[in-house]
Amino acid sequence: MTAPHEKEELLSVKGLVTSYGQIEVLHDVDIKINSGEIVSLVGANGAGKSTLLMTISGLQPVDRGSVLFEGKDLGKVGTDQRVSQGIVQVPEGRQVFKDLSVHDNLLLGAYTRGRTPEVAEDLERMYGKFPILRQKRHNLAGELSGGQQQMLAMGRALMARPRLLLLDEPSMGLAPLIIEEIFNIVKELKKEGITIFLVEQNASQALALADRGYVLETGRVVIEGTGKELLSNEKVREAYLGM
Repeated sequence: MTAPHEKEELLSVKGLVTSYGQIEVLHDVDIKINSGEIVSLVGANGAGKSTLLMTISGLQPVDRGSVLFEGKDLGKVGTDQRVSQGIVQVPEGRQVFKDLSVHDNLLLGAYTRGRTPEVAEDLERMYGKFPILRQKRHNLAGELSGGQQQMLAMGRALMARPRLLLLDEPSMGLAPLIIEEIFNIVKELKKEGITIFLVEQNASQALALADRGYVLETGRVVIEGTGKELLSNEKVREAYLGM
């Protein structure tokens, strides 16, 4: 029995193995994410961070092990159904629909919800959260700057009303001021009760934000702990924080 003050487990990944062809990329990965937490995953390029996110969102098959969301095995649940259940990914490199308007990109985020009055309310909420998107709502997404596209990708994901938001390298290729803005938005989302799994090369900022974190090296979890513990861990400081 969990004690009442403990947070409930939202996502549990156990013994996860996945491969590209013959090459095993993730080896027996165990992670858990509790409701309302920000959990950060740090690691070098090619460690398997994006692969882990794609496996959780259903874009990459599981060879062995399990992914449970609220205790239910996602083994037979397709990607679109996972979105309906509240698992939503903001992909690496933003991947907005460049030939569609900002407005239409946001609406596409809500495609699993149909056209309900709530969708219109949420759209208004996104424009409140990201005023630049309101200003540019008739522009094509491809005309936006990198930082604006990142906000659009986040807004589009939020339109699906996520309960678990998978954020893949949100700061990649952005200027320091914009990065700060993106991380402030992540903090706000946590206050709104959204659980966040953050994959990020900017390890110091990702861990400073995180309740807990994991370090992935060549497809294995090698260190886990609270954000504070990992920030002060010698090995982490040397390998990822350049200290």
